Amino acid sequence: MSVRYSTLNKLVPVGFLESFILSILREEPMHGYKLMKKIKERTGFWKPSPGTIYPTLHSLLKRGFIRELREGRRRKYKLTRKGLKISREIKLIEVELRNKALEILSKTNKSKIFSHFGETFKLILKVLGESERERKAIEIINETNLKLRKLLEEG
Repeated sequence: MSVRYSTLNKLVPVGFLESFILSILREEPMHGYKLMKKIKERTGFWKPSPGTIYPTLHSLLKRGFIRELREGRRRKYKLTRKGLKISREIKLIEVELRNKALEILSKTNKSKIFSHFGETFKLILKVLGESERERKAIEIINETNLKLRKLLEEG
């Protein structure tokens, strides 16, 4: 695994990964490796490591949100009723947040800011794990934050 993904695994909150897994398992039961591939497909940049995905699956198993289906030596994971219920709640929250964000964007001209922020985030992901470039990126971000704070103080 590259340093970039190792660093990213430390940044992604466990609850986010759990929610993501539950959402994906709503579609169909699947193996841990397939879950990792689906997450990579959906995010376009992040593939959690086995050292991240399997402890998360174990936690979901212990809490009764998923169960294992044995297929020889392999294991598939499937939502339980409890897991299905919480995945539906997660979906409702996602829809509500998306609608709220769209409402805010439609009332303001902030869409340009968010498109620039998205591009900035992609660029930051490209430098993760490259110590010198990452250090320089942090300096740029800190300078930008200072300038934004000054802008807010002016208004």
